[in-house]
Amino acid sequence: MKSFVCCAFGKVCSDIPGVCIVLQMILVVALSGVLGYVFVTQELLK
Repeated sequence: MKSFVCCAFGKVCSDIPGVCIVLQMILVVALSGVLGYVFVTQELLK
């Protein structure tokens, strides 16, 4: 799966180097946001 993602973004990254960094930052922020939301909702529902 990871190699597929690398191959998919490889073409875009070769054209615009900054895209990879931005995509990684967005992915990290989105994941932490989702995990934080799930944690908060689980704690509030208890």
